[in-house]
Order: sequence, then structure tokens, then C-alpha cells
Amino acid sequence: MKITVLIENRKKDKKFIEEFGLSLYIEAGDKKILMDTGSSDNFLKNAETLGIKADSINYVIISHGHYDHGGGISGIMGINKKTGLYIHKKAFGDYYGNIGAKLPFFLNGFTSSFLKKSKRFSRYIGLNKKVLKAYDGRIEFIEKFTLLDDNIFIFTDICKKHAPPAGNKFLFVKKDNRFERDDFIHEIMLAIKEKDGYVLFSGCCHNGILNMIETAKKFKIKPIKAVIGGFHLKRNPYKREAEFIKDIEFIGKSLLKENIDKIYTGHCTEDKSYRILSRILKNRIKKIYTGRIIEL
Repeated sequence: MKITVLIENRKKDKKFIEEFGLSLYIEAGDKKILMDTGSSDNFLKNAETLGIKADSINYVIISHGHYDHGGGISGIMGINKKTGLYIHKKAFGDYYGNIGAKLPFFLNGFTSSFLKKSKRFSRYIGLNKKVLKAYDGRIEFIEKFTLLDDNIFIFTDICKKHAPPAGNKFLFVKKDNRFERDDFIHEIMLAIKEKDGYVLFSGCCHNGILNMIETAKKFKIKPIKAVIGGFHLKRNPYKREAEFIKDIEFIGKSLLKENIDKIYTGHCTEDKSYRILSRILKNRIKKIYTGRIIEL
């Protein structure tokens, strides 16, 4: 399997365009998969630089309903006239991000629930709904476990054994002109089977990386040889530094127990979280960046 990072927050080579978001191009056997598109069409420019033909992609999969993972849907669907778009039906909801995620610990303790849920202090972070009309008939809505191919699986209904990332507290869905905490039922996970094990792909892991692994185990997806994607491990403005570190250490130690050979993460896994994880996981974990090629 070969995975090329088409878009991530960072780059190491000036010939690429970096942007806040994530897009992975996956070559698994004779299948070519695009998982997420980043915030815009920039992933297509990077694909062209790398010699990747967008019109040869078999599946376009969007992990959840946020713009930084599905902002370039129209770009790929316009170029590739054959591929279908695989996405959870609820991914086209009214999703908002709140200012509270940017506030330090001592301010979060005093800000009111009105401030944290007010539209005035929030911004729309969902998908462009014009996609629904523009590509009607090419969209496959995923609402349950789906087998795309003999060795390609999409999982919904991520288990809730572990607490989700704390940053979810600042992410909402608007229903009947009211804000409700986003439960991320619209988030999906991709798994691909190879001879020596499975590779799991996450977008942002808003349901939590440990819960995604538990979901895979529930479906007898083992051994898991690699995990790739964002883990949504950001500094927690609700907690003091020591508590934040303890939470990340727990995740690192839990991942270590799973005996996963390779873990690649970035985008919404902040640098501090990565450093804590790397102290525990050592050479099992590596960063992703725009243009990185991973061969498993």
C-alpha cells in the first residue's frame, strides 16, 4: 500500500502547497482512493505536481462534515466524472465552531454558556451544500457498515468506550435555530485489509482514536498494522496543563498496548500532543506533512 499526503497543515518542500486540512491519496492493490480533500482545490495542484491523475481515482471518501476535509469536493468531482462520493448522510448538517476553543483556561472558567453557543461567536465550518444538487446521483450516503470492495471497509457508529476529545465541546450542530453539541455521528472510519494486517484511516478522530480502534476490534479487524490520520488532540482550555498531559499520556500508553507497528498523525494532532505521544511510542509514531509518501 502506498499513501501520499496531498494536503496537510505543513510542508517540507516548497514545491507543494500546504493548507489547514487533510487529504490522503491511497493506492491499495488496483484501487485508488481519495480520503478527504482539504479545505480547497489545492490538493489537486499537489497531485499534479506528484504526477497523480485525479481522473483515475475509484473512490472519494469524506470522513466527516467539516470544510477542512471536504472543501475540495467540487474540484475532484468536476475532474473525475466516474467516481462516486462516499459520505455519511448527516455530514451535510449545519456545523459550527465556537470561539471557546481559542480561549485560555482561566477565561473558559468564566465565560457563559451563551457565549459558547452563540452564533455571533461561532462560524460555519460545514460543507458546501451546493454539492448535493451538483452531484446528485453520484453521492453514496453511508449510514451503516459498508463494504466498498473485498478489502475496503467503511465504519459508522463509532463506539463510545472512551471519552471523546475535549475540543469537541466547542463544536456544534445547528438544529431548529438552536445549537446542540455535535455528537459526530457523521464521522466515518476507513479500513483496508492487506495480507499482513489492516490499516485504519481517520480524518480528525472526533470520536477519539481509541474508540475507533475499539470499533475495529469489535468487527474482528485485526491485527491493526498501521493507523493514519488526525487525532484531534489539541490543548484543552478546560483543563490545567498537568491534566492535559495526563490525558495524552493515557492515549499514548493505550496505543502502545495495541502493538500497532506504525502510527502516522498530523493536522489536528498538535505538536505538544505529538511530542508526548512520541516519548511513549518512540519510533512507532511519525508525523505526516504535505507531500509525504508512506509505503506499508
